[in-house]
Parts: sequence; C-alpha cells; structure tokens
Amino acid sequence: MDLKTTLTVTTLILIFQLAFSQIGMVDRSAEKKPSIVFIGTYHMGNQGNNVFKGSYDDILSQERQEELQILIQKLKDFKPTKILVERDVSDSSEVLARYKKYLAGNYQLTRNEVHQIGFRLAKELRHNKVYSVDWGIFPEDQLYWYENFAKTIPELDNYYKDWKKAAAKRHKESNEELLKLTIIERIRRLNEEESIEKSHLGYYDIMRIGWKDKYVGANYLSWWYGRNMKILVNIIRITESPDDRILVIYGNGHSKLLNQLTKESQFYNVIKPMEILKD
Repeated sequence: MDLKTTLTVTTLILIFQLAFSQIGMVDRSAEKKPSIVFIGTYHMGNQGNNVFKGSYDDILSQERQEELQILIQKLKDFKPTKILVERDVSDSSEVLARYKKYLAGNYQLTRNEVHQIGFRLAKELRHNKVYSVDWGIFPEDQLYWYENFAKTIPELDNYYKDWKKAAAKRHKESNEELLKLTIIERIRRLNEEESIEKSHLGYYDIMRIGWKDKYVGANYLSWWYGRNMKILVNIIRITESPDDRILVIYGNGHSKLLNQLTKESQFYNVIKPMEILKD
C-alpha cells in the first residue's frame, strides 16, 4: 500500500471514529445491548448548585473511609467497563489529568464524590480514564429564573416562600436521618424507588410558578428535562460496544429522569441500582 492510499485509509478511519463519537454505538434492535446502572449519591463535599445543600459528616474520616470501601466493593462487583461522573464534558481534560496524577500518586483526593467514588473505583478496576458527561448551561433569559420571577408578584412570592420553607424542613429531616446511617446504607436509601420518586416531585411544585402567559416554572422544568436528555446524549456518545457495562455516578436528583429517559430510548439494558447495592 503506497503512502497516498495509507493516508486516505487513515483519514477515512478518523472520519468514521469522529462520526461515531458523536452519535454513539448503540442499536435499539440489537440482540445484546450495553448494560447501564445509575447510582444516585449525595454531594459528599457539600458542593454543587442544588436548591438545598446537605450537611454531612467528614467523608475523609477513618470510619467513613472504611464504610466507603464497602460501597466501592459493591460497585466493583458490577464489573463496569466505563465509569461516568457528574462533571461537565468541557472539563473532561482537566478531570482526566487529575485522575492520571492520582494514578501516579501525585494527587490528593478531595471530598467530592467524583473523587471518592469515581476515581477510587476506577483505580481499583485499573481503568485508564473516567468519563465526564454532565451539561448544565443555564439560560440567561429571565423567564427561566423562577425564584426571581416569584419575587415580582406577591401571591407567587408567598407561594414560593412557603414551599421552600416546607421543602427545606423535609430536606433537613432527611439529612439528619441519613447521618445516622453508614455510607452504603445512605446510598441504598437514596436509590430506593420511593426516595427517587419523592425527590422528583419538587420540580412539579416549581413548575406552578408563573403568571398568565409567563410560564417561568414550566420553562425551568423544560430546561431540567433538557439537561438530563443532554446527559444521556453524552452517555450514548461514549458507548462503544454492546459489551460495555456502564456505571453512572450522579447526584440522586437526576435518578428519576436518567433512568426514565434511558429506558424509553431502548438503547441499553437498564439495571436497577438496588440490584447492585443489595446485601
């Protein structure tokens, strides 16, 4: 094969790889489909942009680190081929660079679950990378900013304040209950179907915030659904084989939609998280 032919073949291969990196290797009609499981977690470093932020004990304490290893072993038993974490796709290079430093013994893990679960699990499985699949660009259009809009109309302002107060109380009580549990017990609680359904209900309360033709809460909810659709697209893009076993580690607020959308796509064999987390 001469140089010109070699270059042409190489170019075609690169084009083929690029194309499938954008649409993914999934087939709804395939006899065998890649397996996927979504493990909902809390933000171990108390980080993130959640409306209500939890308050948890130190994941770096010796007791919690020992408990965390029990969770790691449960996830190892799934034998994942890819580990996906809640970091924006635009941060992929940075996340990979930090993971490489961690493998080399030159990076100290933070309290964030991306590190405490994702990095640790990937290292124990000898994976050469972890995958960032998040997307979270929020519109500048104020007709998506439900809290700001609620302040402009007394009836909505009272509704939102009452809802937020009640929701904050429920969230605080839930956190206090979780503090009594071990790490594996916390993760199991967050991944129970009842817990997932309850977590999702609040979005429909936000949806009600609006006035006449200003559907601000509904706009926000459409963004939230769209965000999770884009996360699924990013998951599809890194799927390479029906033999893939994909483990997704994400804030439990995403669990309802990520499971629902993925099941509806029929591209994957979606495994219930409790099948992985059970005793």
